[in-house]
Amino acid sequence: MSLEVELKLTLTEAMTPALAGQIEQVLTSLAQNCQPMPASQLLNAYFETSAQWFRQHDSGLRSRLKQGRYEQTIKLAGQQHGGAHIRPEYNVPCDSVIPQLSAFPAQIWPVGTDIALLQQQLQELFRTDFIRQGWLLTLADGTVVEAVLDQGQVLAAGQAEAILELELELVQGDAAQLFSLAQQLIRQLPLQLGFQSKAERGYRLAQQQPLQLQQSSADAPLSQLLRAVQQNLWLQQQASSEAARQAATALLQQQQSLLQLSLAQSAAEPQLGAAMPALTSASQTELASWLLQLSWWMYLQSQQGG
Repeated sequence: MSLEVELKLTLTEAMTPALAGQIEQVLTSLAQNCQPMPASQLLNAYFETSAQWFRQHDSGLRSRLKQGRYEQTIKLAGQQHGGAHIRPEYNVPCDSVIPQLSAFPAQIWPVGTDIALLQQQLQELFRTDFIRQGWLLTLADGTVVEAVLDQGQVLAAGQAEAILELELELVQGDAAQLFSLAQQLIRQLPLQLGFQSKAERGYRLAQQQPLQLQQSSADAPLSQLLRAVQQNLWLQQQASSEAARQAATALLQQQQSLLQLSLAQSAAEPQLGAAMPALTSASQTELASWLLQLSWWMYLQSQQGG
């Protein structure tokens, strides 16, 4: 079992050879050592039951074909703090595209789970197929981060959505350096903080459930409020009509007040509230930078049990 600590960054411009070169140049400049990894094609099939057993348990099950070999992965319930995703995951080899649940450690399953029955109920729900270019970065303090650029598609129910994202995963060392690296990247590249995993996008596409504006209440947990803000920011940016943009803007204005109140009530560092940019008018870089600061604070709170 490994504990994945990852930041997801979404590219906001179409990929070009010039942008690809710029990404590698920036990564190289920010690391003491930057070791490129060979590009690889990853073919991923995600599995579920008709009753959505894995979704109900906040888990994800997939198989992956890479360089002629299959590997199956289960990601268990974890935490999301803005752009930071922290989840336990188990990876084991498998013989085909269909995962064999009995190969995972027995202790990961909820008490009373009928593994044999669950195996019979598995069905492929969607795919995420993409080309991955990776770099292993050693930072000045010795922290090691894996940076990967994924380009491809989410495929489900005869539909497709583009994948174009840069992910940073802590391999070893100081998590603070992971967040610091992300801060430097968003200042130099067309990036914003991602909030959806590839699996979440696949579920939505398979079930034909597009993202909707999210309301928030005054007693909502900070993590839930932050997720709603990120989703509404994205929908505001993608709005195809003035009416949709105005609806998202009005909701974000309400949520800014709730977010500031939540920060005060949770005893966040004073500068977080003071530095909060206007959600509806700040630049993409300003918003991403502030959201990363908040994500780091929330990550620290989770590690301290706060």
